[in-house]
Amino acid sequence: MRIRWDLVNLACLLALGLVVRLAALPLDGHNGDVSVMARWATRMVEVGPWGFYDVDNAIYPALLYPLWLLASFVDGPALDLAIKGLSIPFDLAIGVALYAFVRGRSSELHGLAAAGLYLFNPAVLLAGPVWGQVDAAGTLAFLLALLASGARRHVPAGALAMLATFCKPQFGLVVLPVLAVTILAGLRSNDGRPFLRAIGGMVAAWVVVGGPLLLTPLRYAGLLANTASGQPATSLYAFNPWGLLVGFNVPDGPYVVAGSLLLLGGIIGAMWGLRRGQDIAVLLAVGAGLVLAFYFLPTRVHERYLFPAMALLVPFAISTAGQLTAYLVLAIPFAASLLYALHVVTPFNLPDALAAVLVSPAGAWAIGLSMIGAAAAWAWLLLVRPPRLVGTSSDPAA
Repeated sequence: MRIRWDLVNLACLLALGLVVRLAALPLDGHNGDVSVMARWATRMVEVGPWGFYDVDNAIYPALLYPLWLLASFVDGPALDLAIKGLSIPFDLAIGVALYAFVRGRSSELHGLAAAGLYLFNPAVLLAGPVWGQVDAAGTLAFLLALLASGARRHVPAGALAMLATFCKPQFGLVVLPVLAVTILAGLRSNDGRPFLRAIGGMVAAWVVVGGPLLLTPLRYAGLLANTASGQPATSLYAFNPWGLLVGFNVPDGPYVVAGSLLLLGGIIGAMWGLRRGQDIAVLLAVGAGLVLAFYFLPTRVHERYLFPAMALLVPFAISTAGQLTAYLVLAIPFAASLLYALHVVTPFNLPDALAAVLVSPAGAWAIGLSMIGAAAAWAWLLLVRPPRLVGTSSDPAA
């Protein structure tokens, strides 16, 4: 039997990614976030999905099901550790998706580079197995929704977009390009079926995820409204201009309208990228632009809201040295920003010398300005210039 060395190479890369994550699990992370998810998991076991929202609240309904599964087998400290590891299978799945997509466009070496760039990104490791959050779940759905939309598979694109929303509401930004593609297709062909198919996929995902939880659209909208109004601060350790110029956790009353208008402008600017067409390079560029806009422009942004960009930008990053540099200049300070948040608000301890530099005004400004500069570079590369994806000809006309 002939050995498939390509699969062996991918398996080795995934195994190494798994080992690194398992080694990171015992590190102290955000115990508060983990304890909240442990409470949700226990509630799911106690009352079932149909009774959950009578006794508790969660704006991440899709995550309640894997939490329920974990709590059905373990509890106490073992449940906390299992929750910290919940991001691992989603991280590995993103690695596989990036490998498959990039290899299909270019080569096995590029595919392995794409998977490795995500799997060993320090920000990804910190946000998942160290912190204890599951941003990778929504990121996987976000990425796959864009890939399905680029392939004009509108039903799964709609379903995945809704699933991304149910993983974390901010990932619902992917609904915008998914629906825009169907609307533009309908206008060109005078055929409304692509739009209806995407809506049908969204409804199906809502029924599958929200149905057992008895989660109606009105009830979910109320949960989102309560959450949005619960932390009226300029920045919750997101290193955007509000965090740098005004400060972290400062009441955002004087700034929230300006931030909202900036976000609206950023969303319009990102969606304007669809003027170049609706191929997969453009869709990934628009998706990444939406994530960047949501992190850098409004107030009330949490420190991890940039996470999906760590996956969406990978196929661009491995195509040219300049784009790889822009990726690293964004990813490494993003990891530093997560260390900052972990050090300030959790039991996570850094060496005193490193902590002193990280939380100093000069350190904060260095992190923030690097990230803002990298975001501006990506806005130029993806939304002003034609997006350059791996496997794309260097000739802009082509």
